[in-house]
Amino acid sequence: MQKIQVAYKDIVLPGGGPNEEFLASLRNQLKDLEAQGQEVMLVPELSAQDCKDVDAALEATAAYKHCARRVKDCQSVKGFEIPAVFASMERGGELADNFKAELLEKHPHYVFE
Repeated sequence: MQKIQVAYKDIVLPGGGPNEEFLASLRNQLKDLEAQGQEVMLVPELSAQDCKDVDAALEATAAYKHCARRVKDCQSVKGFEIPAVFASMERGGELADNFKAELLEKHPHYVFE
């Protein structure tokens, strides 16, 4: 299974809104992989600065939930990796559980690593 890095800085504009141009490009890439019969795990790329506290981590989760909505029709996407940065954070387990719950809300078939 192929892993595709999805950088937080690419899916969120400097003002905080979603980068729809990037998300459309990602969707096209995933549709191409789908046509080739490939399976993909999306890997959130977040830095400690992106997740400087719990509120920032929750904002990042919301951004990746939006990303998931934009690629929902891509059968190649099997799921997401849990953001690695959560493991080193206070309440990291809760943040990981929340990430899964938020994405599973509309994508019950996703798997998480």
